[in-house]
Amino acid sequence: MARIDVATRGLLVAGLGLVIWGLVAGASPPRTDVRPPAAVRPPPSDLAPCEAVAAQARGLGEARWSALGTSAVDSLVEIVPAAPPTSAPEAQVAVQASVRRALDLPDGRAPVDVRRLPGTDVFEVSHVSGTAACQSLVFARPAPGGPAVIVPSPPLSGELCGASQAHVGRAGRVPALIHLQRSHLSPGEANAARKPLVTIRVTPWTGQGWGRTCQVSLLLQSERRLAERLCGRPGDCQAFDTTAQVLAAAFNRTKAQDALYGRRATPVDYHLNPPPRSTEALVDQVRSQLQRSQRELPVFGKSPKTQVMPGFSEDELDVVATEYDGRWRVAAVGFPGIGWRQDRSVTLVTVFEAGKTAVPRATYIFQDSVSGLETARVIP
Repeated sequence: MARIDVATRGLLVAGLGLVIWGLVAGASPPRTDVRPPAAVRPPPSDLAPCEAVAAQARGLGEARWSALGTSAVDSLVEIVPAAPPTSAPEAQVAVQASVRRALDLPDGRAPVDVRRLPGTDVFEVSHVSGTAACQSLVFARPAPGGPAVIVPSPPLSGELCGASQAHVGRAGRVPALIHLQRSHLSPGEANAARKPLVTIRVTPWTGQGWGRTCQVSLLLQSERRLAERLCGRPGDCQAFDTTAQVLAAAFNRTKAQDALYGRRATPVDYHLNPPPRSTEALVDQVRSQLQRSQRELPVFGKSPKTQVMPGFSEDELDVVATEYDGRWRVAAVGFPGIGWRQDRSVTLVTVFEAGKTAVPRATYIFQDSVSGLETARVIP
């Protein structure tokens, strides 16, 4: 009988173990070339309205975007205008009790807007209320001799308040609900953060109901320019022009960085070296005066040609000492605002002469505007 040494016996045992494991596991070695399933992309028909809107955005050209600003977005889609209150059958739908209940409007006199989804018998009835201009909307079909039939609404992203509104119309010639959402950031802040300044969400009507929503994200280029000067005395505007531009640039640079990193109200560095302590009383004087006047913007009895809120916003307003021609003065730098409302596309700078009282010398209005289209991206 042949002898098997210890080493050979070990190899035979190990081999037998592998054979048994293979039988249990199905005798198929594990595959290393298995790929994860590809992401399911919506059918081209679902994206067609948004692809058409994006193509229109790219075709506008830099000059058109620069001339129209964010209002150029209105030309990319067709929003149906609200029907006159006496127009039938819109007026009949507006007073339906079932529609009022769906809008949570017990008061039959509360104003509503009615729009007809193009090419259909479906009506949008919407109501805007509150200081935040929040919109509620419902869709209904009129039923002769009976209550209107409520049509289920498509899912909407976020609240419909302020610069976020939804209405029926056409996108790429397709009947749809169009949700326009404008960012609270200025064009420059949005561009610095690589965030869309405007998002267009399109939910097409299929004939049987609402289809799949797609969206177009518009990243827009921007430029900030001095729009207007208002002065107390001849020569003051020119005297403080450079100072105002330096202060506004520092303020806007910090706000753009805040948008990029998702933070708010970072302290702004206006000087390489801190101003002398002797300027602190001057700064406090101007800050107190602004509080007493409810941050009213000094316009020296003139009407600004630039459309701007009449005061500094209570949020992110800086009052700082600034040196010009060997003397220290005080400047207020911030966004315009009323209450909680704020316009981040405009920066205000007012230079004060501080003495027994703080006297405003010059006000500068800087405007951040759209200068072109960076990208128009379609997202399923």
